[in-house]
Amino acid sequence: MNKIVIADAGPLIAFSRLDQLGLLPQIFDGVFVTDVVFAECAGRVDFPESPLIREAVDKKQLVLCAAPDFSAYAQKIDGGEASAIAVAIDFGCGVLMEDKAGRKIVKNADIPVIGTVGVLVLAKRKGLVPLVKPLLEVLAASGYFLSGEIIAAALAASGE
Repeated sequence: MNKIVIADAGPLIAFSRLDQLGLLPQIFDGVFVTDVVFAECAGRVDFPESPLIREAVDKKQLVLCAAPDFSAYAQKIDGGEASAIAVAIDFGCGVLMEDKAGRKIVKNADIPVIGTVGVLVLAKRKGLVPLVKPLLEVLAASGYFLSGEIIAAALAASGE
């Protein structure tokens, strides 16, 4: 994984629910968020995660960037994912994304991709979190979908 990633909304929401947005700059040298993704997840007053994401930008834990033309991808995926992929291609960096269709495009473009669970495993390996399992349980309880297969793989990868 590159040292810089472009984050999509899903992982930002997940790390907000865990109150762990501060982990991202400890794992990566830079975490960028497109204006489109920011509007999706931080611009809505009905999202309880919005204030935490705005605060992370204010603290420079997340760096806002303008999205280039992403219309080539927007037919297959939503604007947030499309904008993140366009920036990743321009910057030559990785993507922090959950969306299956978006991840397929990213992999076909030979761009490194990691998801929330992968970052949690890295955080455990770096000693930034003591255990992954309780964090996964909090995410699942909050309505964040995690398959049994993903949970099992994460626990195996983190030695739990």
